Amino acid sequence: MSEELQRQININLQLRRKLEKSRRDTVEYCAKWCEDHEMGLDRGQYVAGPAPSNRGYTHAGDGYAKGLRGIIGE
Repeated sequence: MSEELQRQININLQLRRKLEKSRRDTVEYCAKWCEDHEMGLDRGQYVAGPAPSNRGYTHAGDGYAKGLRGIIGE
């Protein structure tokens, strides 16, 4: 019985590590997307478009990215 309990604990720890890695990867993906895109108006509709790579300014996506990374402590 003790061996089975230890086996279950090890499986649980392994799954938690995988879940945490997946969560961090997802948050980073979303943060990067926010940084790389900015919102604009097209015929009265908001649309996301690529942000210029050489921009010398910050936009709302930069703030969202910072907030998202705050979720995972980065």
